[in-house]
Amino acid sequence: MKVALTIAERIALFGVLPPEGDIVTLRLIRELRNHLSFTEKELKDWGIKTEKADGGMVVAWDGDFQGVTKTFEIGETARSLIIEQLVRLAEQKKLRMETLSLYEKLVGVKEMQN
Repeated sequence: MKVALTIAERIALFGVLPPEGDIVTLRLIRELRNHLSFTEKELKDWGIKTEKADGGMVVAWDGDFQGVTKTFEIGETARSLIIEQLVRLAEQKKLRMETLSLYEKLVGVKEMQN
């Protein structure tokens, strides 16, 4: 499945991926993270950087790049993993505004109404 993700969605997806799992899952997550990562050109062009904020770190970028997307090919197993995580967050009522557009793109709006 091809999906176009914004800067914010790419960052949010990092937070959705599980931090642990079996060897197969972890390798899949590592591959996903490599694809989602920003290139040197993207970092420079968009001024992407990490900053300290409220005792933690946040990712910031220069300007308004809401319309800027990068298209990714996400395989069926990876897509299932992401959907499982997003659905779990929704069921636990822990879905955040940062992940709402990911949910809509990958899980679908109809599913949210159930």
